[in-house]
Amino acid sequence: MECAETGTPQRRQGASVDPRVILVTGAGSGIGRATALLFSRDGDSVAVLDRDQTAGTAVAEEIISQGGRALFVHADIQYPAQVQSAVDATLSAFGRLDILFANAALQKNAPLEDTTLDEWNQVLSVNLTGTFLCCKAVVEPMKAQGGGSIVICSSGHAFNTYPGYAAYGTTKAGLLALTRSAALDLAQHGIRVNCIVPGATETPLLRYHFDRAPQDEQRLLAKIPMRRLASPEDIAKGVRLLCSPDAAYITGTWLAVDGGLLAHG
Repeated sequence: MECAETGTPQRRQGASVDPRVILVTGAGSGIGRATALLFSRDGDSVAVLDRDQTAGTAVAEEIISQGGRALFVHADIQYPAQVQSAVDATLSAFGRLDILFANAALQKNAPLEDTTLDEWNQVLSVNLTGTFLCCKAVVEPMKAQGGGSIVICSSGHAFNTYPGYAAYGTTKAGLLALTRSAALDLAQHGIRVNCIVPGATETPLLRYHFDRAPQDEQRLLAKIPMRRLASPEDIAKGVRLLCSPDAAYITGTWLAVDGGLLAHG
């Protein structure tokens, strides 16, 4: 575990809640990084969890350079002991844990007949079991402080997918069920559990694919009513909404941030 923190967080202008503490998994890049930075700019303290030490450290240092408070936690969410250590480190550094954004995921694409059992198990271990472990680990500290918010990151692949996404799509659909079940279990403790469903998002992985297959990008954009990809910041703002006081009576549901793609079908 590595810890780096600085300063006293200040709320963004017009914010209606006190500074909070958020743990973001998979925070070294993409949606996780954008969420960590957005919450930090709002004045919240951020625990940056990633198994990529270089990427995770860079995000924590970026937050600190902007006057925020950050903790980098080097962990792989497949392993219960590492997840628990990450939560313990967050509590030790900041004294509480208000929000979990369970974002970390693994994507391996192959036709069903070419997907090995090892690949299948690895995707399930990270995306589904790892998310379960993270949610489970934050329950007791959130109960002890009187509540909290959990946001689980699913995907449009849970609804409409493409060939070659059997393992990934299955895990993302499973996360919708986990969201509903966890919300029912935890509502009595003041812990809300919701799911963010990103559409096609401008990440390095997607851009790498589109640079080699521009026709795929054009076909996808034609299906998106808003005619553009989501930015990671678009998704981060959806997470912020689900964690805000305005969402105080929202639990057990999902929010699509996809420019209308699911509505298109």
